[in-house]
Amino acid sequence: MTVSPEQKCAACVFWKMARPNEGACHRHAPFPAYVAERIAHWPTTHGAQGCGEFLSQGLAYERIACADCRFWRGPAAGLDPFDRADKPLAWWGQAGLCTRHAPQPQSEPGPRAFWRATHAKDLCAESLRRDERVDKPAGSD
Repeated sequence: MTVSPEQKCAACVFWKMARPNEGACHRHAPFPAYVAERIAHWPTTHGAQGCGEFLSQGLAYERIACADCRFWRGPAAGLDPFDRADKPLAWWGQAGLCTRHAPQPQSEPGPRAFWRATHAKDLCAESLRRDERVDKPAGSD
C-alpha cells in the first residue's frame, strides 16, 4: 500500500510511537468485550502506513488522557482483577474502565458486556473532557 508522505502514521496526531517506525493507533476508543477483565490494546502500525482517518500532527486537536475523560470510570484505588493479564499490579492501580461505547448486539441471546481496562494516562481520539456537554438522545429527558 502506497501512502502519501504527508499522511503516514508517523505524522498522525492519533499515533503514539513505541519504537522507531513502530507505534499504536489511538484513533478509536475500545469497544466492550464479552469476557471479564480485558485490557484495551491499541493496534500496532508502522510509521510508513496510513489510513483515511489521518490528521496531521500540529493541528488544533486536544488529546485527552483517560483520567480526564467523561467516559472513563476509574476507582481511586484502580482496579483489582482476578487475572492481571499482561500488566503489573502498579498498572492496575491506575486503571479504570473505558465506557465510551455501548455494547453492540450479538447474534446469540444473553451475552454480558464488560468494559475494557485502560490506564489513566492512555488516550484516544474519541474522548471528551469531563466538563464537555454531550447532547442527550431524543426522548431521554
